[in-house]
Amino acid sequence: MPDSPYPSIRYTSAGTDLRVSTGSWVRMGLGIGMAIAGVLLLGHYARQALPQAPLPVVTQIKGDLEATERSGQTVKLSALRGKVTVMACLYTVCPHGCAAVVAQMQKLNAAYRTRPDFHQVSLAVAPERDTSDFLKAYAEGVGARTDDPWWFVTGEQQRIWDYMTNDLQLQAPAAIPEEKRINPLDFYEHDLRLVLIDRQGRVRGYYAVFHPQPEIATIMIDKLDRDVQRLLDNPAE
Repeated sequence: MPDSPYPSIRYTSAGTDLRVSTGSWVRMGLGIGMAIAGVLLLGHYARQALPQAPLPVVTQIKGDLEATERSGQTVKLSALRGKVTVMACLYTVCPHGCAAVVAQMQKLNAAYRTRPDFHQVSLAVAPERDTSDFLKAYAEGVGARTDDPWWFVTGEQQRIWDYMTNDLQLQAPAAIPEEKRINPLDFYEHDLRLVLIDRQGRVRGYYAVFHPQPEIATIMIDKLDRDVQRLLDNPAE
């Protein structure tokens, strides 16, 4: 019999010299590895086959907001019924987390800008500064084209804030005391979560894509991507 290509190991057990080929260990290790891979693969297919739990319905949006879009046109947010919509607050000079929020909306815009059933809305927290002309320039700066499904809206501050809190159920914006401002333009603190709304005008989730813990922000970004795709793929959900 030809010599085994694997070296052997000698050891003593109960006063008896024994020899075992390392090839046995290699084959055992390969077998265990294949078994683990099989279990993981079965688990993956099982998760794919099992029905997903429905996304929660947080609230039904009952009100409406008439505002001025960056184009200068008057729009109503109720016109977006029938579309999967992502909304978020926007303060263009925000030194906190607005950049992360806008970055995620840029990503969604790039992925779904050609879909007629998808839309996004950025709501001005400080309309006195973020006028339609200013928002137009800002939108161009972040790469949002005029024909993209992404509204940048401004108008009467109290009406916008009421819509944020009463309909979207976000935390109410608030003025920052002068001694706590990061810079001279740091006037307002506001909710930095993105809001996912289904075709029926129901809020289905909030996503803290800006978070002090990067791991949580990553989880929220991934979940938002999955949930948007899910609602687009399943109009009845």
